[in-house]
Amino acid sequence: DRGYALKMATLMEIHRRISEGESVTNYLSVLHNLLPYSQHIIRAFGIDIHVADRRCAICENAMDELIVEYAQKVADLVVRESISSFLIGVKPPSKMVENEKRIVNEFGLRFWESIRSELKREIGKRVKELTGVEPNFVDPDVIFVLDIENSSIHMEIPSILILGTYWKLGRRISQVPWISKSGKKKYPLSIEEVLQRAAEIANAERAIFHGAGREDVDVRMLGSGRPFVLELYRPRKRHIDLALLEKEINNASPWVRVSLFMRVRRDVVSKLKSSTSRGYKVYRALIITRDNVSEHDLKRLEEFFHNRVIAQWTPTRVLRRRKNLLRRRRVLEVRTLKISDRLFEALIKCEGGLYVKELVSGDQGRTTPSFSEVLGTEALCVELDVVYVQKHI
Repeated sequence: DRGYALKMATLMEIHRRISEGESVTNYLSVLHNLLPYSQHIIRAFGIDIHVADRRCAICENAMDELIVEYAQKVADLVVRESISSFLIGVKPPSKMVENEKRIVNEFGLRFWESIRSELKREIGKRVKELTGVEPNFVDPDVIFVLDIENSSIHMEIPSILILGTYWKLGRRISQVPWISKSGKKKYPLSIEEVLQRAAEIANAERAIFHGAGREDVDVRMLGSGRPFVLELYRPRKRHIDLALLEKEINNASPWVRVSLFMRVRRDVVSKLKSSTSRGYKVYRALIITRDNVSEHDLKRLEEFFHNRVIAQWTPTRVLRRRKNLLRRRRVLEVRTLKISDRLFEALIKCEGGLYVKELVSGDQGRTTPSFSEVLGTEALCVELDVVYVQKHI
């Protein structure tokens, strides 16, 4: 419709100019290119031009045939696969693209509709006419990529991305499965494995976990929970009740809980991953010391670590898989509760990315200052929980 409207507007303007006295020969080249719509004007002025006199300089008159051929192929797939919405993507023949570029460069065109856009639009319109199925430009069931150069059609099924929060109620639970060199699972459970229940409901190939940072496998995620995105990869069912999905996931394991909020775009995943360095976190640490510590010692610890910058080299426990780098993070606040002479609990509010276990132990001097250093006795974190994650999305 858009192309037809442009051609008719051009014809009307040419007709006006000729009617006002301009020579028709000034516009023969344009009228040639507007065939067959321009035939009535050409005949009205006594000029004999046949439709077959000239071929399209870009598609060589193959456009209509391609639209009919590929629209029918896509329509057959839409019906066969019971698809309820679609989107068309096109890779035009390279010769057409080269012809188009040549004309654009030759005439210095700034604005034009590309051959790719016209094919996408016209094939999509015809598929709708053949099947009654509407194209969806936001969340299609399937994207049909038409590779006309190689005479092939590829069906892409977009992922469904859902923003949520998870809680990890037990220890020895990883975010994704850890497989050892021998091929065995290193830990009994992962959050991603629990999420596979969602993949079953959506008839997806698999569920993929994307987290806003992570806690160690032996650390629980409590309190506020941690933001994550659930990706349902190649789902055949797209209209999903999030409340039902959440319920089914939560019934899959007593150790993992989720809350699902809304569907999101792909860019939210990258925003989620980058958010971990901007916000702060609160940890609960159960700490044992080699020597007795007094209430006075703990009060001194709280005062010392108020708004204190910590220098940390990569912890010894992860050096085998990470580069040895120096990072600086800030401890904002520490609150303590004495349980016995050698055991106390600490709430630690700090910037994201701080290694809390090493903040306590000092990691043989690789983290400074540390609890061990300030207390003047060896301190060890025997239990750690995340109780708050500041959300920045």
